[in-house]
Amino acid sequence: MFRVFRKKQCTCDAYEGCKLDQKCVFLNDVKKNTNVTLEELCNNRCLKQKLRDMGLTKGVEFRVVNNSNDGPVVVNLRGSKLALGHGMSQKIIVREIR
Repeated sequence: MFRVFRKKQCTCDAYEGCKLDQKCVFLNDVKKNTNVTLEELCNNRCLKQKLRDMGLTKGVEFRVVNNSNDGPVVVNLRGSKLALGHGMSQKIIVREIR
């Protein structure tokens, strides 16, 4: 028997507050070659610390280089490329820069 896994996204309070203006999305929903600003990280202390250590802090601007379903989400942050797994990218709330 095969199990069907649903795509889980964060449903924490951080997203609920940002969702009201309809401009915030999860990082894994952003198309490639899009500039975004990090708005919020979901309430997971270990994940927040790991992302901060990589340079992903609230308000930082970066570009999504690759976002396909079969691989990691690759972002260009301050001249460096970071590969983030889909589980991690589902917990990062961003706003598109136009």
